[in-house]
Amino acid sequence: MANSSVGPVLRTAVPEDLPRLRAIARAALVHDEDAEAVIDLLWTEADLHPALRVVAEEDGVPVGFALGSVRAATDTAPRSGHLNLLAVNPACQGRGLGRALLVDLERRLGEESAARLVIRGNPPNYAWPGIDIRYTPAICLAESSGYLRGKEGLNMRVDLRAAPLDTAADEKRLAEAGVTVRRLRSEDEPAFRRWMLDWGGAWEGEGAKSLTYDTPRGHVAVRGEGKETRFVGFACWGVNRLSWFGPMGTERSERGSGVGTVLLRRCLADQRAEGLDVAEIGWTAPIHFYALAVGAALGRVFWTYTKELP
Repeated sequence: MANSSVGPVLRTAVPEDLPRLRAIARAALVHDEDAEAVIDLLWTEADLHPALRVVAEEDGVPVGFALGSVRAATDTAPRSGHLNLLAVNPACQGRGLGRALLVDLERRLGEESAARLVIRGNPPNYAWPGIDIRYTPAICLAESSGYLRGKEGLNMRVDLRAAPLDTAADEKRLAEAGVTVRRLRSEDEPAFRRWMLDWGGAWEGEGAKSLTYDTPRGHVAVRGEGKETRFVGFACWGVNRLSWFGPMGTERSERGSGVGTVLLRRCLADQRAEGLDVAEIGWTAPIHFYALAVGAALGRVFWTYTKELP
């Protein structure tokens, strides 16, 4: 393809571009087997701000794109503009297309009143904690464009073929102690969502998404049933990406009882039943817990970035 002397044409992407964007993602995201599904996820995230879908084209053909989103201000952070994904066809890399897309998306995020630019997952619809450090050109682009590196995110991998996922004995022991572990049900939604708000952050939204599947992709630990139901633990899987596990939480009063291990193993068993050989525990915090419970090992490393706007 000829490289035009006037540079690429940048415009707002439209649904008709999606087949080409999926193809670009498939070629560029070599460390993500579900790249096409990621595009659909992040495209939906931009529904409230369609202008944050940018495509670069040469000779009328899309050769790169960028997808963004906005997060409302909180008590501790200003309104932020998230750079969710930037990808360029490998055959067209090295010509400044990535930088042109980044600059244009930054401008558009500024027009959406973002005071801070962020390269970090924007839950509940997110694909990564940040930039996978194996995508070296993306790291170089961010750091040469004034972004400051922040906290890193870690994923762990679980070999579902070898992991100990049986929970029968532990569930019996918990039941004798008054705790029932079961699949999340559609009728749980009102009470479950109210309870999830207590966890803060974006977990309520992710938990709610687990209920949108025909078979809910979540399990809960409860004390009591019916109007007396009290949730004491939860775990979800495949909320955004089929192979990813999380989020998960256990009430402090139940920690150490084995509730978390049962919830984790039940979710991983679901993923194995879906035909997966490997699951990823996303944005991991308690590394020791996962290693002990299912033999999880550290896997992907992500760097997050921020950049202040005037």
